[in-house]
Order: sequence, then C-alpha cells, then structure tokens
Amino acid sequence: MEDRKKLIEKIIESIHAIKHNIAAEMHLLFDEIQMTQSQLLVLHFVKKNKTINIKDLANLLGITSSAATQIVNGLVNKGLLLRKRNPDDRRTLKIELSEKSKNQFDSIRSKSFQTLSSLFDVLDNNELLNYCKLNNKIADSIMLKAQTKKKKTI
Repeated sequence: MEDRKKLIEKIIESIHAIKHNIAAEMHLLFDEIQMTQSQLLVLHFVKKNKTINIKDLANLLGITSSAATQIVNGLVNKGLLLRKRNPDDRRTLKIELSEKSKNQFDSIRSKSFQTLSSLFDVLDNNELLNYCKLNNKIADSIMLKAQTKKKKTI
C-alpha cells in the first residue's frame, strides 16, 4: 500500500511538471499569436457551433455573460469575430467567425498542436497508445464521478 501511495505521489508531481511545461509553452504561443487562452477557446467554440449567442457561449466557458462579452469584444475589435442580428429573435445577437479568423484558425490550431505534440516525442508509438488508454481511463472515471455528483445535487 505504501508503494502505491509513493507511485501516486510521483504521478501527481509529474502531472504538475507537465502542466507547468504546457502552460509555459502555450504562453509563448499566445504571445506569438497575440491572443489569450480564453480568446482562443472562444474562437474554438464559435467555429464548432458555426454561430452562437453570448449566453450559450458563457455557459460553455463556465463564465458570466458579461465576461464572455468582454472576450468577444476583444475578438471583434481584432476583426476575428462578427456580431449579427438573430433573425429568430431580434433582441439577441449571434456571434460567428470572420473570414480573417477562418483563414487564421487552422494556422493557429496547427501551431498549437505542434507546440503540444512535441511533448510526446519521448514516447514511441506503443507507449503513446498505452498512455492514451490510461489517460482516457482516468478521464472517463473523472467524468463519471462528476456526472454522478451532479445527479445527486439535482
């Protein structure tokens, strides 16, 4: 049992080291593309949903509508997002990607992938597959616990 505890402690330490390394690498990337992590995440959700309103975007991000509006405003000012009237409800606006961001999005995503994928260069294909399976097992367990907890609070 003591050995398991020590192994888990080592894993937690390595997770923190990996997280720190990823944060540092991504910080450099965000400086290069002159964008924040939140802005990139907003672009991702808007691209995924084609169009979205502020309220739904805020819910996806887990932030307030006013915080989502501030992020969107910054992206509109950079010419990366467009606000359009919702034809179904004239009181609300739909957010969508501009042509500029459509052209830049794949490049930004590619840079992001290159930055992060290099962390796994130390693993051969079999090790990477095993790591992926173990990581998914832990992530699935976390999601299941979260869903169970959410059902208990409802």
